[in-house]
Amino acid sequence: MSHLSVPVSADLVSEIILRSNGRADVAAMVEHSLQTFLDRTRGDAEIWSEEHADRVTQEDEDDLINAVGDPTRGYNWSGVFLPNGTRLRVEYKGDLMFADVRHQNIVFRDEVCSPSQFVSRAANNTSRNAWRDVWIQYPETSKWVFADEARREMRANRRTV
Repeated sequence: MSHLSVPVSADLVSEIILRSNGRADVAAMVEHSLQTFLDRTRGDAEIWSEEHADRVTQEDEDDLINAVGDPTRGYNWSGVFLPNGTRLRVEYKGDLMFADVRHQNIVFRDEVCSPSQFVSRAANNTSRNAWRDVWIQYPETSKWVFADEARREMRANRRTV
């Protein structure tokens, strides 16, 4: 890697050296600060070019599709559609366990399962009712929806169509 010299206030560098008793690597600190800034502002259209922001958005979408599959496809749970990228949550004895919808499958602990199998496995292989135990978080939302409520809503929407 090639290096570049950047003017930095001598007083600032002296303060760092004094505080660290000469142990601080000022060049490494500056490089770390710049890398942190780049990581934190990745794709920020207010700082970087529109082309960069668009490229980052496309890369993120491509990464998501590779990880979970086409967002227009998903898992159909007795009429309740769970798009790829949906998260499922179960609480058992105070512990939260999560499954994800990836490539039209529900995946829990790297194994494909049904909602019923997810709940049973999360609850130490006991018999459970998934509609009463599962919470759903659809992609691009932070809100969790009770599975039975999603089913009731789906049924109500079918009656009104």
